[in-house]
Amino acid sequence: MKKIGSLLLAFTILLALTACGGEKTPPAAGGNGGDGGTGAAPAYSSGADLLSWSWEDIEAAAKQEGELTFAVWNDEAEWNQVADTFKARYGVKVNVLAGEKTTVMDKVLTELDGKASIDVMFLSGETVNGLLGADALLPGILDVMEYKDSLVPGLSVRKEGVSNDQGWWVPVSTSPAGFLYNADQISGDALPQTFQELEAFINENPGRFAMCIPENGGTGQGVMESIIANLTGGLDQYLLAEDGVCDPALLEKWSAVWDWFNLYKDKITFTTSNGDGISRLNSGEVWLVTAWNSGVYNAASQGNLSINHGFYVPEMGLCYSGEVMSLVKNASHPAAALLFTNWLTSEEGQTAQADYTKNMTGRTDLEQGICLLTPEDRARNTDWMAACYKTQYIKDFTTNVLQ
Repeated sequence: MKKIGSLLLAFTILLALTACGGEKTPPAAGGNGGDGGTGAAPAYSSGADLLSWSWEDIEAAAKQEGELTFAVWNDEAEWNQVADTFKARYGVKVNVLAGEKTTVMDKVLTELDGKASIDVMFLSGETVNGLLGADALLPGILDVMEYKDSLVPGLSVRKEGVSNDQGWWVPVSTSPAGFLYNADQISGDALPQTFQELEAFINENPGRFAMCIPENGGTGQGVMESIIANLTGGLDQYLLAEDGVCDPALLEKWSAVWDWFNLYKDKITFTTSNGDGISRLNSGEVWLVTAWNSGVYNAASQGNLSINHGFYVPEMGLCYSGEVMSLVKNASHPAAALLFTNWLTSEEGQTAQADYTKNMTGRTDLEQGICLLTPEDRARNTDWMAACYKTQYIKDFTTNVLQ
């Protein structure tokens, strides 16, 4: 009996070794080796290898990796809620890392050798040239997105003067700027639409028009770009900048801009932040201010904008803001980062980020209840100038207007 028992035990061990002895697919880059129940993914060594894969295989690889790190510069708590929605869908954890734009860029640049700790990140106009110049971003990701044909065309093509011809980034949200006004003080037919009508409003209502100091908020930059465009021959000339350098001939035109501000600055209220403008409008101090759609929605929802108000985009045009995402070229979890980016452009992902961050969709075929503007209004939103011009007018505004 002992001999039979020994033979049975040996046979059992042999079966176990046979079952485990087949060739195993190596775990995905930076992964934990688990397959999350979808089957093992093919082997790969970098994000570039994944761009020709099916989304089924990318999902399997993402579940092997098990997590990713996503760098943002605001709304950390809200993006953690979006991350939880993604995890509920795929079982992949998103570590949200919040930091200043240039701080995040510097971290990516210091980790160019080896595997990066940041996998996917928001890309700003201030950092795009530095990251592309260092070859730090993975090209081709826009082309593989399942919903690429529905993404907003402006941000798909260009980011503050830099061409996306290699598909380095993917738009995921927008937040258009508009004029927020006190509807008890300004009737609909008296709303400034053209630049000349804005001038007339400022003259007739001293101190009632407010703009954020450009250095302190994007709404101030938005109206600043509209003023520059209207005084110097249009916006198109500023949309691109060769090698990220401003055209000196265009900057020479800006003397008209500083003359205009020196003429009107005593009749304009300058605010210290985007939110400060809304607060002053709600208190009755000012009647007209530039604001983001998300800022107006949040203020009204939270009881910080209780007066009778309206929101519109004037015919003179105001820009829209938007977030785009890029994968770090040497990401430790490229499959998870790619899956997360693609999911954010899906209807579920777009709904999650709208619900939690209050930013509008980055797609043209989806509508969300947080939009406060009509389609006609949104058609008047414009692209941003190239980043070098933004840097220049922020500096020049301080020198020529505030000092």
